[in-house]
Amino acid sequence: MTDRNGTVRRWAEDLGAWASSLRFSGFTALVVVLVLAGALIVSPSISTYVQQRREIAELRESVRQHQDAVNEIDAERAKWKDPVYVRSQARDRLFYVMPGETQLNVIDDVVLPAESDEETSAELSRIESTWAQGLASSFLSAGLTDATPEELGGADPDAAPEDPAESTDQQPGG
Repeated sequence: MTDRNGTVRRWAEDLGAWASSLRFSGFTALVVVLVLAGALIVSPSISTYVQQRREIAELRESVRQHQDAVNEIDAERAKWKDPVYVRSQARDRLFYVMPGETQLNVIDDVVLPAESDEETSAELSRIESTWAQGLASSFLSAGLTDATPEELGGADPDAAPEDPAESTDQQPGG
């Protein structure tokens, strides 16, 4: 450690000797002032130059991205000039077919699990009535019946509402 401390002391002494040997004249002070003034005058220009270079780099990147987009659009336009591509798009998007062809659309919107517990029967089932028949019979029976609302199981529209505490023992319709 004495070696290190000795080296540090020697550098401090050399630095002190060098600093004491410097002599400042009026010319040296004038040169220092002119260098500092020049740096102050040039610094805004350098700042502007750096900012403009950054903007130029950003604009070049923007031009490159727009050129890539234009190239993609040109490639898409070239595809649409090809009759085979147009025909395939018409088939896919508009479901067009060529004369003499039959189109079959498969809609796979129901995904069944691999393991299903449902059992299927070999016989087809048919519903004997339709919703239209049910609606018509309900409408006609409601309009042509002579039964009172109590007989039909409904409440009397003129009756006062019951107290909810009393109606807990009774079930509706019975």
